[in-house]
Amino acid sequence: MEYRCALLSDLDDLLHLENKVFSTDMISRRQMKRFIQSEHSMLLIACADDKLSGYALLLFNQATQLARLYSIAVSPDFRGQGVGEQLLSHCEKSAVERGYITLRLEVREDNFSAIKLYEKHGFKPLKTLIHYYDDLADGLRMQKRLGTPGPRTALTMPLYVQTLPFTCGAACLLMSFSALKHPLALTRKNEVQLWREATTIFMAGGHGGCSGQGLALAAHRRGFAVELWSHSQGTPFIHSVRDPVKKSVIELVHEDFEDQLQQTDIKVNTAPPTTEQIELWIEQGAAVLLLISTFRFNGAKEPHWIVLCGMNEQFFYFHDPLVEEPGDAVSAANVPIGKKALNQIVGFGKQKHTACVVIYPNK
Repeated sequence: MEYRCALLSDLDDLLHLENKVFSTDMISRRQMKRFIQSEHSMLLIACADDKLSGYALLLFNQATQLARLYSIAVSPDFRGQGVGEQLLSHCEKSAVERGYITLRLEVREDNFSAIKLYEKHGFKPLKTLIHYYDDLADGLRMQKRLGTPGPRTALTMPLYVQTLPFTCGAACLLMSFSALKHPLALTRKNEVQLWREATTIFMAGGHGGCSGQGLALAAHRRGFAVELWSHSQGTPFIHSVRDPVKKSVIELVHEDFEDQLQQTDIKVNTAPPTTEQIELWIEQGAAVLLLISTFRFNGAKEPHWIVLCGMNEQFFYFHDPLVEEPGDAVSAANVPIGKKALNQIVGFGKQKHTACVVIYPNK
């Protein structure tokens, strides 16, 4: 059996198979042609002696790390020969190669054989979709977290889970210090102390988070060579606060941080870092803290600090200090993110404020 990407010359055979396998929700000729030609999709076919035995259509979401298995079909003449399983395996491999870590699909709730195949491959049900198909049949949405090869270059970094909702930046500093052999213990006392040094005082609700300026200064005080890459239009996070008094305090703290930075040898860059620059830092053994928006992860538009801990050809890997349930700690360490997707989560707010703190190992 040969597996390859479809060509326009396969279009007639694909449409014949589509009409042979499905009676509703069929892909039209125009759609099939577009899927073959689009760089945002992959139409994989299986052939035996130049005869089309099956296909799988994979769609790539440009705004997330989510790939979608839109359709899969196996000719009745080739069922029971493992064609569907091979198509599915090739789709998973192709998604990972493009930097995607999650594969999602929809299947009819009454298609028990297909559901059994997906469960065998590790897919888990997400939700029932009422009257999802043209004939009003219900659908089942399923999802799988794809395995990645693991980091080629990595820092030996423990995962430290933040103990307060606003101490993600301080937790990332603690992890970085440990990876760079600083003796500061990973304790809650030190977590809170670092937060006190780096906080902007206020946020939209409750205590303030840490700014890049504050985190860079805290690392510098402990003897590290530090770079700050900060790109923003005005004071970080100020648009999340409405009270004018609180705004004035945030501005005061930010101006003080800026004054302190000028009295150090911390190099400040007013541009977001490139992928190539981040790769170089990891190769040099530096800890890289990034301010991101959590929107792509949980739908909440909140600022959050993560720390990179490794990379390979397709992915960066990071430790996420935010763990909502004790059992989720394992999945918060060495989290993969496609190198292209990283640019989509870096930055926060209407200002598109980006902040990156680079902490170099001591020579």
